[in-house]
Amino acid sequence: MKPFSRMLVALLLVASAAVSARADDKADVLAANTQVEQAFSKLDVKAIEATWAQDGSVSVIHPASKAPILGWEAVQKSYADHPVRYKGFSVVMDNPQVTVKDNAAWVVGIEKVYAHRANGDLLDISALATNIFEKRSGKWLLVHHHASRMP
Repeated sequence: MKPFSRMLVALLLVASAAVSARADDKADVLAANTQVEQAFSKLDVKAIEATWAQDGSVSVIHPASKAPILGWEAVQKSYADHPVRYKGFSVVMDNPQVTVKDNAAWVVGIEKVYAHRANGDLLDISALATNIFEKRSGKWLLVHHHASRMP
């Protein structure tokens, strides 16, 4: 095989591996996004916490937020009372769209939120949502969640 042909084959193999890695990352990010939904739907605070990076860089904006919630302690506190506030909770993102760039990824879509509040009220909303993940130590962790009620 000529040197140019060897180099071309090597470049094609590297390019193919890079495409496969991105495809795997997309699947892994989608799985991480599903884990977030499942943790919330079970009202499992420990499982919710396991989906997040836990440092000062994380943030959340809930549909009812009046300002961004910044830092792990504040984000954690914003979820800690969910099992008390809700008897039942379900969140599913319809048709999530995943984009991966290096160690960052974002998932956008419309979240369908159904909740039975402890006071008996029912919540049934659709929210425009963005989940931003960062790959840390080989695991995709949530670093930002933003959900806004649809107009």
